[in-house]
Amino acid sequence: MTETATLNIRHAVAADARALAHHMAEWFLAAYSHASSAGNLASFVTTNFSPQKQAAEISNPQIVTLVAEAGSDMVGYAQLRFATPAPPSITEPGSAEVGRFYLAPTHHGRGTAALLMRAVRAAARERDRRWLWLLVWQQAPQAIRFYEKQGFKKTGDAVFMVGDDRKADWVMHAPAADITDSSQ
Repeated sequence: MTETATLNIRHAVAADARALAHHMAEWFLAAYSHASSAGNLASFVTTNFSPQKQAAEISNPQIVTLVAEAGSDMVGYAQLRFATPAPPSITEPGSAEVGRFYLAPTHHGRGTAALLMRAVRAAARERDRRWLWLLVWQQAPQAIRFYEKQGFKKTGDAVFMVGDDRKADWVMHAPAADITDSSQ
């Protein structure tokens, strides 16, 4: 039995808000703590990853939050946003934003991300969305490689704020159609 065979991906529920907020902050800092000042990171985490904000996002019908679990451990999550206006470089109608996509560092390279992206795509198609778009930091080569393997193409650039620190991001988009290549 492979590790990904024991993976469960489900929609988040209100009871997940506290644990989700904790892991969101933990995994964001694991990925980006080297890239901004402590003050800017603290501001970003406080603004975006509180249990109250996660409860509001979980209950928002315009956001789908997916949780990946291995046994009873949360090992990843993704948020698909249906009401976020697409940047100008996204011209296809019927697009949804992959607003957040993170894994526990212990689950990088284990196939978890590809299964979570498959679930994101399915959630988008359930809402009749044909395209996905996202922002990814231009200095995150591992994330960029993963998204490219998942069929995402760079279409433009954007600024992402971490506190008052401006980060250069790529805008990427891909069809919401499922990628069937299991080597992803």
